[in-house]
Amino acid sequence: MKTTRLYTLLALLLMSLPIMAQQRAIVHGYCKDENGKPVENVNISIVNTPYGISSDAKGHYELPIYDRTTTVNLYYSCIGYQDTVVSLTPRQLQRDSIDISFRMRKMSYDLQEVGVTASRDFYRTGTNRNIADMAFLNGNIYLLENKPKNSTMVVLDTDGGELARKDFDQLFEKLHVDAFNDLILVGQDSCLQVYLDEKQVIQPISTFSRDDYRNKLLKIVCEFNGAYIIRTIVHDRGLYWLKYNHGKSQDFLYMMKDGSMEKPQYLCSFIDTLGYRACQSQWMKIQNEYHQAMAENFTLESIKEENRDWNPMREGESITSIRIKKAERGSPGFDLINEGIWDGNLMRLAETPTLLGMIQWYCSILAKQEYQIVPLIVNGLLQFVGLDNREIVEIGTDFKIANRKSLKITSGEKFFKNEFLIDKAKGKVYGLFEDNGVYHIGLYDPETGSVGMDQKASNKIYPRVFKVHDGYAYCVYFDNAQMLGRIERVKVQD
Repeated sequence: MKTTRLYTLLALLLMSLPIMAQQRAIVHGYCKDENGKPVENVNISIVNTPYGISSDAKGHYELPIYDRTTTVNLYYSCIGYQDTVVSLTPRQLQRDSIDISFRMRKMSYDLQEVGVTASRDFYRTGTNRNIADMAFLNGNIYLLENKPKNSTMVVLDTDGGELARKDFDQLFEKLHVDAFNDLILVGQDSCLQVYLDEKQVIQPISTFSRDDYRNKLLKIVCEFNGAYIIRTIVHDRGLYWLKYNHGKSQDFLYMMKDGSMEKPQYLCSFIDTLGYRACQSQWMKIQNEYHQAMAENFTLESIKEENRDWNPMREGESITSIRIKKAERGSPGFDLINEGIWDGNLMRLAETPTLLGMIQWYCSILAKQEYQIVPLIVNGLLQFVGLDNREIVEIGTDFKIANRKSLKITSGEKFFKNEFLIDKAKGKVYGLFEDNGVYHIGLYDPETGSVGMDQKASNKIYPRVFKVHDGYAYCVYFDNAQMLGRIERVKVQD
């Protein structure tokens, strides 16, 4: 019996090796100048994270990548040389070792910036802090600064002067201004509502769960003609939890604010049919592969072999109860779906390297992206702009569909990021475009339903946070050399 258990343990370890190998990729290489000489102190950072490393005296570097399920952009920068961005796809990241070596180009200083007027840094954090998010409310600018284990909220005026600051003993991920103009700090497990009182002191109001935030606050997207506009969304519990509708289908409803309705009334729906079918197809493949793996790994004889002295009549236990106990311990060979004890965590199904790859692709490529629908109030109408399918649905004051038309991208089609930026202070909406990591914006015309790539709105590549407010574009970066967060403010052309 001991020998059988030893073989079982060895089998488990061997099965886990492919999965463990998937957890990290090492990007390495040499940075050299145009003459082939090593370039020291090249900063290599992962875009939109505070993580990075510098090249040594030989120009060599090694950078571990732990998230291999999404595209990773590496930002190479050095004083006197042109910045470079290298993108690695999830498929490329499946290799344990990735060699990226190239020649650094000398900076050319005779280039003219077009369409951008930039000032000095609008704001800088202290050392070892990064800016995770920013929001605008009641004429003030709110920043969320993060250290590894805690967060700080900073309130600025429109000139960048500090009005208030408050430290929190937990880590928050982002700021959210809801449909009621309440400010919410969103954490991994819990959320905190705060406000700035008349004495310029940040005051906490209430704490609630992340599930309440997802299932309640995020459902109300705006107010229109005396009603709350509600979006039905199904949020996953984490990256590797099953997404039942895959975010590819969204319904919009309305509920009168005066309480005259017992339940919300239907407005319209958006369905990404191709995306939905692709997700369903991949999910069926995962199930079939999983059931086949379980059938091969588990037989009734294996239970008897591992439990030779087990007597079901004496113990009063069934084979099913033994299966459940073993499955709860994470033992392989038990079909959790058929047993009815699977909790929706896809990683519990990753019994083989093939299944692991299928699950990672499903979560990161197919089911991760929600259908992008932007609700706008324009000229007394409610507009739903479907950025993925280029469709605009207009709702009249009687809460019925008044018009349907196409969203037209008049220029920069291949650079459009399927994202709208709303400047509430100016009442304008901009489309976001990206060309070689540099952000551009274009004014959206609700009358014609068109938007084009108009003006350059960032001086450096890939801002980690980018927002438009009161006629300015705010670009947030992390300075790897000085280990601090920076905000650049760019005037938007009228």
